[in-house]
Amino acid sequence: MHQVRLEAVRRKSGGRIHLTPRVPRGGPVTTLCGQTLGEGSFAATDSEADCANCIRRSRDQARISGAFFAQEEGSELLRLSLEQARTRKPDLRVLPHPAGERDKPVVWPAPKAPPETAPERVGELVTRGFKPSGEGVWRSPLGVIVRMRKQGKEWRFAEVVFEGEVIATRLEAGLRLRAGDVEVLPEDGGFEVRLRKKT
Repeated sequence: MHQVRLEAVRRKSGGRIHLTPRVPRGGPVTTLCGQTLGEGSFAATDSEADCANCIRRSRDQARISGAFFAQEEGSELLRLSLEQARTRKPDLRVLPHPAGERDKPVVWPAPKAPPETAPERVGELVTRGFKPSGEGVWRSPLGVIVRMRKQGKEWRFAEVVFEGEVIATRLEAGLRLRAGDVEVLPEDGGFEVRLRKKT
């Protein structure tokens, strides 16, 4: 199946990485989350998007179609649709329906169990108060994004993204980092990432 490929864009001043149908060579760009970034204030990036609204809307085909047509990129959608139609073979067989089959009761699928709650800890991250925003990406109540990277079977702290004040303090055991409501502390040759304790 042919997939629509979205491109990633970030403000030159830093911040979240957004999705858009195409990064233009000139002029402004509108992201899937509805932000318009002025000409010269953004740059294309190969990094993964971390804007929760863009990520959520990238799964909605109607929004993606609208975004492509808003950027006058509708011809790309039409090309993909035609390629998909060419590869699809219609099933022209006529299947018989015996009278006995029509009277069978409908069998409904068994109800699914509710999704599992997040574990108390994912590697170096204490998950209490965080919400998952994709594989290895967690978001704090104040919007601090924590990226975790898998090394072997263990999740390790990789990056903190925050558009506010960040404070780094040198400790005997290493470095303590505070960004918004998130705290990163050195612990046993690694780190512990958690929400800051209220004082």
